[in-house]
Amino acid sequence: ASRMLAGLQGVCKNLTNAYGVQVEAETKLQTVMRQRMDATTAEIQSIKELAAAQQQIGVIGDEVQLSGAQQIATFLTQKASLDMLIPAMNNLLAQQRGLNATTQDAVSVGNLMGKAMQGQTSALTRVGITFSEAQEKVMTYGSETERAAMLAEIIFLQKEHDESPDSLLFIRYIVC
Repeated sequence: ASRMLAGLQGVCKNLTNAYGVQVEAETKLQTVMRQRMDATTAEIQSIKELAAAQQQIGVIGDEVQLSGAQQIATFLTQKASLDMLIPAMNNLLAQQRGLNATTQDAVSVGNLMGKAMQGQTSALTRVGITFSEAQEKVMTYGSETERAAMLAEIIFLQKEHDESPDSLLFIRYIVC
């Protein structure tokens, strides 16, 4: 009986910790979105709903996504940019960390993406995301919306390239 009680206490503690992480991520996101984007409650809620929907179709938990979104949002002024970048961030997180992605991983990826949004594309080259000269120009001189769309496209295209049969054959050739 005491073992069962200890087990229940452990489950309750884990649930309480998970709830705390979720609340912290939501609070930080709300604060940044209000400060940087002058976001409404409905706009903040739509980002939470996007993260919940993304969790249903992927492997990244919504609390992890919200932590990354909060970090990216520190570099943005438009909610629409965040809408475009969250799915790309999830792809990059899944590619880099898989099921083990933590809130800290998401903050790090969010920071890299934020730097790229400011034209510092070299930040993402360290994790294997490459930019053509034309893409770099968009990332440097484009509007925030253009930069967000370009960055999302680059990350998705890189993922497709990395998973293409030609690229896998090339990787096998190098490794073997």
